[in-house]
Amino acid sequence: MVQASISQRSRLTLLQAGAIYTGSGHWLSAGALVIARTSAGGLITDVGSGTSLRRRYPRATIQNYDNCVLMPGFVNAHTHLELGYLAGKLTRRRLAFPQWVTALMAAYPAAESAEAAITQAVIRGRRDSLAAGVTCVGDICRHHALVRAASRHGGPRTVSYGEITALGRSRELLTDRLAAAMGTAVARRRKLKTLLQIGLSPHAPYSVEGPALERIVAAANKAKMPLTMHLAELAAEADFLRDTSGPLGRRWQVMRNLNLLDDAVPRFAGGPIRWAAAHGLLRARVPVVLAHVNYASDAELDILAAGRASVAYCPRTRHYFGHDAAGPHRWRDMLVRGINVCLATDSLASNPDVSVLHEAAWLFKRDPSLDPVMLMELVTRRGAVALGLARVCGQLRKGLRGDIQAYGFEEVPGSPRAFAEALLAAPRPPVAVWLDGVNCTELRSQEA
Repeated sequence: MVQASISQRSRLTLLQAGAIYTGSGHWLSAGALVIARTSAGGLITDVGSGTSLRRRYPRATIQNYDNCVLMPGFVNAHTHLELGYLAGKLTRRRLAFPQWVTALMAAYPAAESAEAAITQAVIRGRRDSLAAGVTCVGDICRHHALVRAASRHGGPRTVSYGEITALGRSRELLTDRLAAAMGTAVARRRKLKTLLQIGLSPHAPYSVEGPALERIVAAANKAKMPLTMHLAELAAEADFLRDTSGPLGRRWQVMRNLNLLDDAVPRFAGGPIRWAAAHGLLRARVPVVLAHVNYASDAELDILAAGRASVAYCPRTRHYFGHDAAGPHRWRDMLVRGINVCLATDSLASNPDVSVLHEAAWLFKRDPSLDPVMLMELVTRRGAVALGLARVCGQLRKGLRGDIQAYGFEEVPGSPRAFAEALLAAPRPPVAVWLDGVNCTELRSQEA
């Protein structure tokens, strides 16, 4: 009865392919899936063999991808699309993080051109994301209204995290900044009817005080908004929290110029992960993405494992800032402990592109012993879990949205491992991308 009612109210499209990688290692040779497109969006209503689905849905419009593998759209759980105007400007040479922030602030567009520069950066970043097979992003934005307005021009499914700072002499601005980051009540009510969902991003331990973090977490819990925060990205975070010392503290020229620090800034002598746990972030009742977590001891990993947060690891940005010199990222140890980990790109101010496939390929090139199927999961299902969208995207199965991409091959691989190895060894753009049941490839062709 459910299938019949869906068919009567919707337009059915049957995508058949040489093979389907449904996610989590599952594989269908000569497979197909059916999308029901309604006013509420595009839903996957069936997945199975091409022969059986063609027989079951004789009136469906058929789209052939005979020499292709269909797979879930990629998920990029941590990026800053508004910084796209800095593409290629800061990555020509490596900079230590404090110097990089100084360079980033110096490169900010002039007041009369800032709105246009940021809008175009977001539109271009969303377009480039789709072209790279990314159908879902977790995007941190400081210019909340501007970035969310630019999102109406199309592009991936988005969790738009409004960035918030509240430190020292700016702590009194928290109420206004929190309201701006949350957006209007109307925008929040629309989240289920659009591809845009609102979230909150307390920026980092050196820009948000502990009591402010508690207020942000409480607001997110009440409004059921997902959270993200830069955490343990820098070893110097521990120094700052302890006594506002170190390269992020009182001696940092950026802090001096902003004139934020006062004697009321709280002290915490336990490092950023314990600090986040103490102020409720790791036990929030909403999805939480911790960006980077480049520095974590065994005891701190145990703290993360006892919480609910996911970790977004950005390999090429980590490499750009030189953190690999301190040892490899502990993402594999995190997975062993049951911490959900995904791969992400960060921004074009520290990375050459917005392709999470390139992140996975970068890791695979440096360590071919890595399980290629597991790497594909880090850029699909696990990213969706991190954003709280596991029931929406990240896999190709009945009941999820039609966020799909197709990769062409002269000879279709015969297994998920062979497919993942081929894609990671020679990354290429998808030949087609479907978002919420709509063929975005055809839309781009019409626009051109």
